[in-house]
Amino acid sequence: MILITTVVFGPKDMAQPKSLKVIMAGGGTGGHLYPGIALAQEIENRWKAEITFIGTNYGIESKVLPKTHYQFKKIWMRGLQRKMSMNNLLFPLRLMVSLLQSAITIITLRPKIIIGTGGYASGPALIMGIALGYPTVIQEQNSFPGLVNRLLGKWVNQVHITYAESQRYFKKQPNTFVSGNPVRTNLKKINKKTALKKFKLDVGQTTLLIFGGSQGAHAINHQVLLSLERLMARVDLQILWASGARDMEEVNSKCQSYADRICVCEYIEDMAAAYSAVDFVLCRSGASTLSEIALNGLPSILVPFPYSAGKHQEFNAKTMEKEGAAIMILENDLTDEILIEKIFCLLNNTKKRIAMGKAALKLAKPTAAKEIVDKIETLIGNFAVQLF
Repeated sequence: MILITTVVFGPKDMAQPKSLKVIMAGGGTGGHLYPGIALAQEIENRWKAEITFIGTNYGIESKVLPKTHYQFKKIWMRGLQRKMSMNNLLFPLRLMVSLLQSAITIITLRPKIIIGTGGYASGPALIMGIALGYPTVIQEQNSFPGLVNRLLGKWVNQVHITYAESQRYFKKQPNTFVSGNPVRTNLKKINKKTALKKFKLDVGQTTLLIFGGSQGAHAINHQVLLSLERLMARVDLQILWASGARDMEEVNSKCQSYADRICVCEYIEDMAAAYSAVDFVLCRSGASTLSEIALNGLPSILVPFPYSAGKHQEFNAKTMEKEGAAIMILENDLTDEILIEKIFCLLNNTKKRIAMGKAALKLAKPTAAKEIVDKIETLIGNFAVQLF
């Protein structure tokens, strides 16, 4: 290891860099990508920084990052499929190639820090960062940590978790901090009237936001459509509905009769406006989603994705429900009758919505990105072997 480091980094590289170089590794879903973007924004607020994301061609990062100013390096990695697939047979080869690709990126860029935000895309970069002696950090969003983070947690320099109950998974890592889940800076609330106008909705009605994360949620969409006539019988209810690409055509078609009270979108780019416009939420329970609705003080009805790794969405939803911030419905229990009952429960009870919203706000950690970068600043400042 010492020999490799000596060969790659000569004396001329010991000078301070003109900008802070950071590698952010992770993706697959918005839950792994957006905390990385939030950390990148905080880093850029402090220093002149050159931030490179490592991800894949298969996750949301391949759509989001090219629209940003961040560098984006793709690796061949892909997660194991739940059903039999040729892709699973390729996994060992994909891993080896992705380790090599990550090593080349690290050696070329020589970053000051490597931050992994979870998912299969983060593993190769963290492994090679550890092997090459770079400072490495894990940021875990979920109550039940992902496999990559559980395996690598004891080898990195710092682990940042969202929930205190996750500490038991990192007992061998003394530098574990309950820092919260970073949220993007562009999610600040705006005027409610302005937000409703953006979606052509009425200021005088109670507004429900339905969405399923970056992929949409077919099970939620399906049950809402089955319940639509009874829901819309309540003239005091209007809906802002992000259906996802898969269900957009069907949802839009069946909502035409209620076009004055339902705004259907395939995907909502301006989530700050969406959160500002609504009174309560029906959604999945991915970590980033929960951090965002908590920050906005919104009561929620949560339907965890049943196939999330380690059932982490169910763990997340239970945490919110236990604190009085949400109502959880397991997908196996999701019928139109139960869904209508829960929606009407919140629609009919303003005091309950307010109380749940306050409970959600208590779970919010608006300073998460700052706290994590504070700790990272200490790490890179005190790291024994400087790699520049």
